[in-house]
Amino acid sequence: MKISKRTEPHFREIPGGMVLVATGVGGNPPQFPPIVFVHGEEQAEEFELGPIGRLYSYTVVHPGKDKTPYGLAMVDFEPDVRAFGRLLFDGQPPAIGSTLRIVPFALTDGTPDYAFQE
Repeated sequence: MKISKRTEPHFREIPGGMVLVATGVGGNPPQFPPIVFVHGEEQAEEFELGPIGRLYSYTVVHPGKDKTPYGLAMVDFEPDVRAFGRLLFDGQPPAIGSTLRIVPFALTDGTPDYAFQE
């Protein structure tokens, strides 16, 4: 059986800002993160999410005494996909239902990634 592997990043820049890439296979609804492996001759259809979403839920993680707290969020996008990621904010976190933009973010090792910000 043939197995295809997705190698593209799960986010990209477009003229209107940054978007996340969801995928759907065989008529199933899109999902994020995108499907990595596709079996047989099926093709994964890509869906761009964003650049704006609506805050569904969040939490603030307090990793320890000498470390800075950080936020994690679940954000809703059209077409009915919820994505998880880092939430950037100064001071007070945004209210549930706020609109958030997808922004570039670098992981601690410098790897490019995405985050959500009001």
